[in-house]
Amino acid sequence: MSLVQMLLHNWVAVLVLLVVVAGVITEIAKQIRKYGCYQQEISLKRDLVERGLSVDEIERVIAAKSSTTSKDTA
Repeated sequence: MSLVQMLLHNWVAVLVLLVVVAGVITEIAKQIRKYGCYQQEISLKRDLVERGLSVDEIERVIAAKSSTTSKDTA
């Protein structure tokens, strides 16, 4: 039995495998995106500290950035 015949015979298993692989790839992409956002936020905070902003000012900037980001993604 060739590989193609075996895959056609077990199409349900192939379909399940494809769905699982797609789910794993999606989760990996989400984690990469979260890491990128985290790195951007850390970079922003470092930049604000280097500019000499106070803690209260940094908190206000981060809170404003977070509220505009959540509106964009909604």
